[in-house]
Amino acid sequence: MSYSIGEFAQLCGINATTLRAWQRRYGLLKPLRTEGGHRQYNDDDVTQALKILDWIKKGVPVSQVRPLLERPTKRQTNNWQALQETMLQRLQDGKIESLRQLIFNSGRDYPRPELVANVLRPLRSRLAANTASMMTLREVLDGIIIGYTSFCLDGDRKAPGENYVLAGWQLADTCEVWLEALKRSGQGNRADVLPASPGILAPALFPQRHWVLVTTGKLTQARQKDLEKWREQVASLEIILL
Repeated sequence: MSYSIGEFAQLCGINATTLRAWQRRYGLLKPLRTEGGHRQYNDDDVTQALKILDWIKKGVPVSQVRPLLERPTKRQTNNWQALQETMLQRLQDGKIESLRQLIFNSGRDYPRPELVANVLRPLRSRLAANTASMMTLREVLDGIIIGYTSFCLDGDRKAPGENYVLAGWQLADTCEVWLEALKRSGQGNRADVLPASPGILAPALFPQRHWVLVTTGKLTQARQKDLEKWREQVASLEIILL
């Protein structure tokens, strides 16, 4: 079987930007080219991409994956922890532009769902103390995350897939909506984010869109009732319960 880069990205669950970085910067993938110059992947490339992803999930820096593919061995390096520490240090040192660039680069080199789960969410948790300094650092970090997510979503505007709306639902930490949007970016769909968490939602205003609601707490009978009503009104509705 042969796959275009869009088909390959969907098949492996890795956005096209990251696939290009793995090829150009690290030589991890070597797709063939069509006569028109387009990348053409095959089933061996699928196997290779999943091996790369497996090492990355184990915490191996993408720059160190190539020799492991050639001669597998156990690794003790936890790249996720190292990335957290580097980001935290730049944040504490006031190197905001440097931190912003690091997050942008990491979102290119690594699958965004892994970056969110293993770096950005844990880093935000480390800044959860209710002190003036911690709250300020976390707000700065959140601003960078939101800016980067907006950049990624803008890049998806011409994607051929479905239209999504992501919103918080009775959610105090609205940055979680942006993190969920970042995880889903680069997957061939278009998404809009409601930046605040309204007390009352009206998904029926956009019935042809797929809704993703990020929430916390128990789904009470009243909330379940709302969900049943909304599911009758829109194309689809998904709940992310944190």
